[in-house]
Amino acid sequence: MTDSPLQILAGAEAFAKIESDGFHPGLFNSLLGASGGPKWFVLSGLDRVLAGSFLADRQRPIACMGSSIGSWRHACYAQHDPVAALGRLEQNYIQQRYSPKPDRSEVSRVARQNVDSVLGPRGAQEIVDNPAWQTHILAVRSRRPVSTDSSIPLALGLGASALGNVVSRRSLGSFFNRALFYTGEKPSFDFSEFQPSAVQLTPENVSHAILASGSIPMVMEGVRNIPGAPPGIYRDGGITDYHFDFTFTYPEGLLLYPHFYSHITPGWYDKLLRRRRVSGIALKRTVLLAPAPEFVAKLPYGKIPDRKDFTVLSNDERIRYWSRVCDQSQHLGDAFYNAWQNNSINQLMRPL
Repeated sequence: MTDSPLQILAGAEAFAKIESDGFHPGLFNSLLGASGGPKWFVLSGLDRVLAGSFLADRQRPIACMGSSIGSWRHACYAQHDPVAALGRLEQNYIQQRYSPKPDRSEVSRVARQNVDSVLGPRGAQEIVDNPAWQTHILAVRSRRPVSTDSSIPLALGLGASALGNVVSRRSLGSFFNRALFYTGEKPSFDFSEFQPSAVQLTPENVSHAILASGSIPMVMEGVRNIPGAPPGIYRDGGITDYHFDFTFTYPEGLLLYPHFYSHITPGWYDKLLRRRRVSGIALKRTVLLAPAPEFVAKLPYGKIPDRKDFTVLSNDERIRYWSRVCDQSQHLGDAFYNAWQNNSINQLMRPL
């Protein structure tokens, strides 16, 4: 089945577990969602199958950790009708339109409207009250060098944090505090570095936390003084946790990771540091679902959508392109569903 549009990559323990026990929803106690903005569209069809079929009607809790668009997706999963919520997210995100040179206020205003539409009148309460879907939203709280929305000081602070990151990821702790917004009794993940301030999600702060998790510095305004959280300016969780570095422990069971790529980059600044990739023992209990390179090559423009599309394409061109990618993404969902139903996951699976 080498012509499948879907790759399934499994860490050593996950591979052995699936070989012995088969592939079924009960294997998974954790779900991960990376930052990536419009890259999500390539996973849209897969998300619908995971939320609407494979992981539907769970009684056993599953811990969902996400940053940026990953947290937006998981906010859909935790609502009573996740497929409908995913549809709202997809359409609102695709249909974004901006003036030729939007400022941070305009981008933030559109993002707020998108979050409000995705949640609707009851979504925040449904997320907080859902006992099965334990939602974890990652953002960062800005420390003094970057605790401003003034362009020049913020740009200088971000530059300094990027340079520090080249030396060590630990240096990011001088600029940002990891903030973890969660539902349930206590956070289900124990980070080994950048220990987060943990804030319980309430109906009053869900939308603020989701918006903060995707508030890209210099592109959007920071989200100030989230209800129930320590005072400050909150920004995109992808700064510290772009694809995650897995230096935290996760709950018993396997971790399911629908991802845009077959490689994993820890933080936002690490995109250009190719030596920083997550591999080996850190992924031993992970099952990663990703589009195959051959599938990506057949997409419009031969690539997965990204934020550059806002600047290189007109609004109409971008909307057509993103819509076509969402349509094509259903092939990933179909491939996963058919392999699951036909007990042929092993034929698609290879070591991570």
